[in-house]
Amino acid sequence: MNPYAQGGWSNSYNPNAVNNPSWGTSPSLYGALPYSTPPLTTPELTFTFSVLDGTILNSRVFGPKSRTYFRISTDSASSGFTVVQNSKLESVALIEWRSHPIVEITNIVSKRGTSQWLALSPDKTHRIMGARGRGFRWVPSQGYIELYSTGVPTPQLFGRISQDQSGVKLELTGEAVHIGLLEVCVTSAVLLMSGRNID
Repeated sequence: MNPYAQGGWSNSYNPNAVNNPSWGTSPSLYGALPYSTPPLTTPELTFTFSVLDGTILNSRVFGPKSRTYFRISTDSASSGFTVVQNSKLESVALIEWRSHPIVEITNIVSKRGTSQWLALSPDKTHRIMGARGRGFRWVPSQGYIELYSTGVPTPQLFGRISQDQSGVKLELTGEAVHIGLLEVCVTSAVLLMSGRNID
């Protein structure tokens, strides 16, 4: 069960989501996303997922100056693989949809189960992620799924994922991009907003 894709929020990217017209001011325990959210209070870069067939698994990711940064495509015949390509059409990530999905991000995350890479915390309140030699956690908070550093006295916000009626949005700090988290966060957004079981 994908705890970030379940809950009482309307989610056009998640066929398993429950429609609920009465939007709350905070997310469910598992981080489902309402469509009304406050602005990011730290410096940001915004990346928007433009869906091609009603699913984030087939989409384009537009960034600053409306430039295409990534293309996400899923094998429509078997829905067995999702490929994330950069603007040069080079594959930067691969998701293999099995009963226990597998993810690989070129030169960043070696091939492993999504449940290992985006591990659900024991209390099921957040997901733990490792990338670029650092620890992070994805935490639902006020309509977002926010990315924080771990292992430091004061966790640092690196970015967040949100969803509104126009689609999925990924906001990142400049530092997040500088330390090489762009591909990591795009792949995370695809997994977390796919509506599929990632455990």
